Amino acid sequence: MRILLPLLLGFLSLPLQAIDLNGIAEFDRRLTLNSSISARVAQVHVEVGQSVAQGDLMISFVATGLQARVDIATAEVNALAPKVERMLTELEKAQELYDRDSLARVALERAEQDHTIAAANLAAAVAKLDLASFHLSQTQLRSPIAGVVLSIAAFPGQFINTRVNDQTLLTVADNSAMSVQALLPVELYSKTLLNKAARVSYLKQSFGGKVVAIDRQVSMGANNHPAMYLQVRFTTNGSLPAGLPVKISVDNN
Repeated sequence: MRILLPLLLGFLSLPLQAIDLNGIAEFDRRLTLNSSISARVAQVHVEVGQSVAQGDLMISFVATGLQARVDIATAEVNALAPKVERMLTELEKAQELYDRDSLARVALERAEQDHTIAAANLAAAVAKLDLASFHLSQTQLRSPIAGVVLSIAAFPGQFINTRVNDQTLLTVADNSAMSVQALLPVELYSKTLLNKAARVSYLKQSFGGKVVAIDRQVSMGANNHPAMYLQVRFTTNGSLPAGLPVKISVDNN
């Protein structure tokens, strides 16, 4: 007994080995994109599998009518701006004359009113231009994230009617943020595994991550062995496609 006890204590003091599991890597963040306006597709600028940066143009829509509205609103602003400046100059002169008792109060009020009306008309024209410019900007569908194009459901000449439905035009994924689920044998479960560091490997590539979730509902794993689903999130350099089998090593120290 005196011999066995030191051996047992020595065994318990050994560092725990990492837990090795297998799973399938998937993109952790997928976005489906649609159009905010009813318009006809002019051109699709990307292909499935293509890498995109945030802000890259992916689909452009026919913008003839919307561009005309911007041009008209711009012309209105350009025509009204000088009038506001002229009315402001007239108002300043009227104020100066009034202060020297060289102008009647009613004339000053008329100058103030003329300037107020001109400024209000200009503000309305600027608001109209801002709205027209916003609508024009919606004719370009750009990627909200850096990632990879997963699917395209749009084609040149297609009319998108947003009043009927919100049709998905593209799906893009952040290919640097991935996750993998694996079945963890129940005898290896410990609540301390949550947030543990993990390494995810595919061939010669290895990526760092951590355990973000453990589903304590028991499922049947390999050979009908009771197991729980464990999820690891990890970051890549964008070179790992989704759907590949990977090895997971969870730090169990």
